Order: sequence, then structure tokens, then C-alpha cells
Amino acid sequence: MQLSRIGTYHSSNADRVRALGMLLAAVFLLATPARAQEEGRDKGFYLGLRFAASGLGVDDDGESGFFVKDDGGGVQLFTGYSFNPVFSLQLELGVASHETSVQAIDAGFGSFAILAHYRFAPGKNFRPFIKGGLGGYGLVLTDNQTEVRVEGGGAPIGGGFDFFFSRHFSLGVDFTYNIITYNKVTVDLGEVTAGFDIDEDGAQSSLGLALTYYF
Repeated sequence: MQLSRIGTYHSSNADRVRALGMLLAAVFLLATPARAQEEGRDKGFYLGLRFAASGLGVDDDGESGFFVKDDGGGVQLFTGYSFNPVFSLQLELGVASHETSVQAIDAGFGSFAILAHYRFAPGKNFRPFIKGGLGGYGLVLTDNQTEVRVEGGGAPIGGGFDFFFSRHFSLGVDFTYNIITYNKVTVDLGEVTAGFDIDEDGAQSSLGLALTYYF
């Protein structure tokens, strides 16, 4: 199996972006800006949940009738520790589902990443951030009898912003672009499992809406 034989639709995430923008605009209009409260957000643990649109970045070589649709959706769970008002380390777990050209075959994308966050505007309610780190990734194709896993490592980079409503809660938008090198394929036929090494470049992007609780 060659990873390049998994084609994609290169459709736009514009509808999801517009929906996120409308939701955030409604929240900001309804919210009464509060004075920034540094206590509880400048140092300590936090936990969050993010609902995200997912886009795969695998090229289509045009030789196969099978493909995984580029656009999908899923959830991401993250936790981290803020060492000071601007720097934190964060762990993220994410899963996303994607349709394929064959109804009986399901596709899923999973990720695990360790990221460093740098936050601007300390002490303010509106706080942009940038992030980067290291991650592990897997694309899994399954039907009733067979599972194919394509795995590898890479580097996530991205940014976004959080809007703090209190010292304990924030709502934010996050964009992450994952640069991936796939290096292993495993085929599980139930009673027989086989694997082999590959060297294929790939990518995945996510745009999400996050709710975070600060302890």
C-alpha cells in the first residue's frame, strides 16, 4: 500500500470558519467585558475541550479510485500548566472522522502532541497566542474485517486567541497545522498482521472552538 494512493477532496472549510465566526461574534456581543483578573490564569493547571474541523493534506496521484475526503470533524482534549503569564506547556489528544469514497470503509485521524504556548497581552481579557511542539499521528482505515494504520511523527505549529470571561473560564479559537512524516503501515486482517516501513510526507490542519477551565 502506498500512502499517496489515498486521495483527497480539496474542498474548503469556509462554511465551518463562517459558523465559528458567527458564534464568536454572538458571544462577544452578549458578554460584558470584565476587568482582567490575573489570579487563576497566570500560573497553574488548566483543562479544555475543543470542537474542531479537520483537513487532511494527502496528495491524490489520480491512479486510484479510492480516496479519503479531505474535510472531517472531531474533538480535542487538552491540559496544560502555565508557569507565568506568558508561557505554558500543553498536552493535546485529538480524534477526527473522515468519510471515504467507499461507504463500508471508515477513516479516522488521531493525534497526540506536546506544545509550548506563548501568550501575548498578559492580564487582558483578550489574549492571542502562538504555539509549537512535537506530535505523533495516525490515519486508520477500517471495514468489517480489515484495519490499515498509517503512522508517523511530526511538528504541530499554530496560534489563536482566548477570551477570558472570568479567572476560571475562557472561550477561544485555535488553528493548528501539523507537518507529518508517515513512516509505518500496519495491516491487520484479524488473524494475520503485517507491517512495513514507508517514507511519506503528509499534513493535517484543524480549526477549533475551545472552552477552557483554569484551576
